[in-house]
Parts: sequence; C-alpha cells; structure tokens
Amino acid sequence: MVILSFVILVIALGILFIQLWNNFSLNPEININYIVYLYLLIILAAALVLFLINIFQLNEIQSADIDLAPTDSIQSPDQSGDLFFTPDIDVDEMATVIIPKIDFKEPVEDYSEKILQNLAKQFNLVLGVFYLKNEKTSVFQPVSTYAWASESPPASFIIGEGLTGQVAKNRIQMKVDNIPEGYIKVLSGLGSGSPQNLLIIPLLLNKETIGIIEIASFMEFDKVTEWTIKYLSKIIANSIITKLKANQGK
Repeated sequence: MVILSFVILVIALGILFIQLWNNFSLNPEININYIVYLYLLIILAAALVLFLINIFQLNEIQSADIDLAPTDSIQSPDQSGDLFFTPDIDVDEMATVIIPKIDFKEPVEDYSEKILQNLAKQFNLVLGVFYLKNEKTSVFQPVSTYAWASESPPASFIIGEGLTGQVAKNRIQMKVDNIPEGYIKVLSGLGSGSPQNLLIIPLLLNKETIGIIEIASFMEFDKVTEWTIKYLSKIIANSIITKLKANQGK
C-alpha cells in the first residue's frame, strides 16, 4: 500500500511539474511564483524519495532480524552438549539397573565396582576405572576397576593433571577417539587387545567434581550413549555421596 500510494503521488507530482514547467516556458518573462512552486515541488519529491528509501531499509532490517532470531537462539552442541538432543530413553529406569541399591555394610570400593560392571554390560565396555576425590588431599584416587589388565593400579591424579585431571577441572565429559595402540591393554579369555575409544565422565555435585569414571570400548561411543551416560552420571554422583555419608555415619 505504501508503494502504491507513493506511485500515485509521484504521477500526480509529475503532472503538476509538467504543467508548471510548460507555463513557465511559455512565458517569456520570469514569474517568481512559478519558480517558488517549482522548487517546492522538487523538494517535496526528494523528501518522498528519501522517505521511501528509509521504508525499504527498515523492512530489510526487520526481515533480517526475523531470519536471524531462530539461528541465534540455537546453541552449538559443543557449548550446550545436548541442548536439543533428547533420545527416547528413560534414564531413571536405566539407572535402577545400573546403580545398585545402597547396602550400608558394603564398602564404597565394592559398590563402585558394581556400577562399572553394570555400565560394561549395558554399553559393551571393555575397561573401566572409578576415581573418587579425597577431600583431605584433593587427590583423585582409584577406588575400583573393571577388567584392569596391568599389575599396578591406575595412577592417582590432581585436578588439571592429564586428561582425567582436565575433565575434573573443566567439569565437561570428554570423548577420545583413535587411542594409540598399546595405550590401554585389555586381557580376556579370548586374548588381549587395545580399545581405541575412551570416555571420561565427571561426577558432579553442586558444580564440584567429586569423582571421575573412565571407560573404554572397542566400539565408538555414539551420541545416544554419550547423552545417556552424561545423565546417568548425575544419578551416580548422588548415589556415591549418599553412600559415602552413610559410611561416615557408621
């Protein structure tokens, strides 16, 4: 409607301009009134052109804002991890299978080992290490393992030290693909091998890393597995804290 109105107005102004120009040209004497009208007509036409340009620019800006709004609201998976990735999995139900009921007489080492064993069955893992943070020394110490092949236990670490220390520091789950041959060794009745896929999971409580679970597999961890384990880790962290407090209260 704005464009149509502007076209009609331009046509009317054009006719008026032609009429004034003809009257001025046919008159050999300079008529000041016609000159004033002519200047006013030119100024009005220029103002209308500027107005239309501003209208077009405003429409372009509004269209750009509308187009960018949905894109800006979407965060990168690297930043939010799983903002829009929600597979049809009942994590709470899976947690009842993986996380055993708390036995107040059972040591935390045995309890965490059962969690590793259940994770291995559920996700086809070939290796697992469960670390817990020592509140007095702030050192993350291994409390249990699954299918650990080496005669020496896994090394303890502090926050920021190595890959596990970086996960404890950043509080973000890390996936490592294509692990060099021999970096991790797995022994079984079928022989030995080196898994090439590693997942390091922080156990968080009130934004503080209380433990780390390190698991390895011959198969690549897909998005569904990563998402599931990430949310399972929240439940595992709560159960471990409950277990530790129960043992302290004995």
